[in-house]
Amino acid sequence: MEITNGINTDSQRRAPPQKKKVFTVCNIIGIILCILLLPGFLISSTLLVSSIMHPDIPPSCFGYTPLMVETGSMIPLFDEDDLVLVRNTPDNASYNVGDVVCFHSGSVYVTHRINEIVEDSGKTVYKTKGDANNTPDKDTVSPEQILGIYVTHFDGLGRVLMFIQTPVGMMLCVMLPIFLVLLLFLLPSHIKERKRKSPENGEN
Repeated sequence: MEITNGINTDSQRRAPPQKKKVFTVCNIIGIILCILLLPGFLISSTLLVSSIMHPDIPPSCFGYTPLMVETGSMIPLFDEDDLVLVRNTPDNASYNVGDVVCFHSGSVYVTHRINEIVEDSGKTVYKTKGDANNTPDKDTVSPEQILGIYVTHFDGLGRVLMFIQTPVGMMLCVMLPIFLVLLLFLLPSHIKERKRKSPENGEN
């Protein structure tokens, strides 16, 4: 009888560490997901707020604006449907020949290269041209029109950006990471509670 009781006691003492190990793994996965998804969550949230506060200009995040390329005028630097990243600059910033700038032209934003700096009525303006175009752009560009300077691009990700900027895309990018992280942190407690109430533990 004493030996049997000793075996049962050891078995009961060994069970909790196994459960604790499962729960710890889930928590670790949740923490890793938090770290991985946090940048995307912050960027999506910032773009959402920026688009609401300033609906007339492309949303920016931490001083940078992502834009989708709609034409092939800058081949081979970047192509249609690529995502370009533009570093925002102040209205009074100065630029050099060879800089690739994003500027407001009519109802669209254009990203072309500066190929000449001229004076117009005592004011500095820029002549721009797409690398793949045969002729310069028709109109000159004033510093106030320039959103920023091209930094880099990502092949074929422009459509992804456009989806993220839709209401559905914004909600997915903002709410889905929160749901996944909460699920991983709450799941262990739910499993533990169900095991505690299971018939094997003598509870209904």
